[in-house]
Amino acid sequence: MKNKIYLLYWLLAFLSVGCYDDKGNNDYRFVNTIEVEPFGQDSYPWAALGDTVRYKPVLHFASGNGDELDLAYEWTFAGKTIGDELNLEWIVDTVATGQVILRVTDRANGLVYSNQKSLRIDSPYKSKGWMILSEKNGQSSLGFVREMITAYEMDDLGIYCVFDNQTFPDVYEETNGEVLGSGPVRITEHFSRTAPGSLLILQQGAPGCIDIDGNTLLRDIYLSETFMDGVFPEQFEPVNATWMHWLDVIENKDGRLYTRLKYSDALFNSGYFITEPVLVGEEEVRGHLLDCDWQAVGYTVVHDRGTAANPRNRLAAVFDFRDFWGVNYAGYAAVFPEADKGWPDGFVPLNDLGDHELIYFRGWGDWSGGYYYMILKTPGGKYLQQTFTLKRSTAELYYEEGSLAVQELPSGFVYEDCLPYVLSTDKYLLLMKGNDMYYYNYASPGDGVSFYWHFDAPVKHMTASVQGHPQLGCALANGQFVILNVKLIKNRPEEKRLYWQTPAEVDLGNPVSLIYKTSGQL
Repeated sequence: MKNKIYLLYWLLAFLSVGCYDDKGNNDYRFVNTIEVEPFGQDSYPWAALGDTVRYKPVLHFASGNGDELDLAYEWTFAGKTIGDELNLEWIVDTVATGQVILRVTDRANGLVYSNQKSLRIDSPYKSKGWMILSEKNGQSSLGFVREMITAYEMDDLGIYCVFDNQTFPDVYEETNGEVLGSGPVRITEHFSRTAPGSLLILQQGAPGCIDIDGNTLLRDIYLSETFMDGVFPEQFEPVNATWMHWLDVIENKDGRLYTRLKYSDALFNSGYFITEPVLVGEEEVRGHLLDCDWQAVGYTVVHDRGTAANPRNRLAAVFDFRDFWGVNYAGYAAVFPEADKGWPDGFVPLNDLGDHELIYFRGWGDWSGGYYYMILKTPGGKYLQQTFTLKRSTAELYYEEGSLAVQELPSGFVYEDCLPYVLSTDKYLLLMKGNDMYYYNYASPGDGVSFYWHFDAPVKHMTASVQGHPQLGCALANGQFVILNVKLIKNRPEEKRLYWQTPAEVDLGNPVSLIYKTSGQL
């Protein structure tokens, strides 16, 4: 009897299954799923306001292709829609940090597939590039050439950059809605530990010297605010400045040096400038701040000319560092030392240049010391080049053995009224004469001086991008700006010498000062 009951149970179960109408069988279809491949892998994770961001995502389909699919695309950034096509081409109009998100929707079934990329949008002025302080229509004018390297190519001489630079003439007036001032003198960049470099504009006319934000180029403070009670010393006419880690130095027209010891390296302006003189022993250091890589060597170099009552002609160092034990040497000054084994024959002593005229000086450095190149004019009218390496042990300076060298500049070239510039990456000196640029290998003066490039107007100022890069920015008297490739000069063909130049309609004014803005930090 029990077996019959089991048999009846299984029979009813079989009949129940056989009679079930599976109306859903026709709804189980193959879904052609989509994978959105990561995009923008070959692009920078940052951009600037006004840039064009381009992404070309790749979609992978489960069936191999998606021709039959009806897809919708949505690109978003910082909560706003920035595109509705598969490929994104967006002119950046939002300053923010966030995710660029692509959502791909299959309209047939509502399924959404996505991927994203981090992106930071900054002010275009935060970028690296050349700042040109000019006189234009009787006023001070600030121009900015934003360096934008879009690609790197290889040629027989190594890496070759492709530029798509942006030019911002009269950028201070555009951003601040006011005239910069008049009587432009110099532009310098200074740094803090927490923000991109700030810029000081030195000018003679109203409203005076101005410190501007290196990110936005908006006016921050007036230089007068960095002196006690907002009052300048008597006969204050600043012509140059060096901003180090802890010590800031302003050079006055009469050679007097004003210094400020910072309270904090997290701020651009902490503490006040003082009027006490910089001393070496009992002697006041008065002179000119020279081009020197203070970050590498821990001091800046001064051409000390002394006073009318006590004239001098020598090189000195003003220090900016703290030693291992926390002793602060910022503000301490020392004359360049004697050579331990005496000066080489013909070498003009650095601690007493005598009747020689210092024509040009530039220094750069690394962890092992400072490397210096200088040009002197003898009382007889000859031009000498001197090179040396200066090392530092705490506040003691000494020359690297065998580094002191002197050589007369090659004959057959007229050096009067030349604008010199020495490269820190290759051993070449550049010489601007009229509308033409020349070069020679200062490690091999016997090779002579050779022609390199002809400009449409004289170059008033030139400076390379940063140490290790071959871009030379040249500010022309006609308001144009030219970037040359100066890497491996001797072997570079003419068609590979010009990197970039401003369009003909651009007028940056008559340049009086030029820097490469690093937008760096301490």
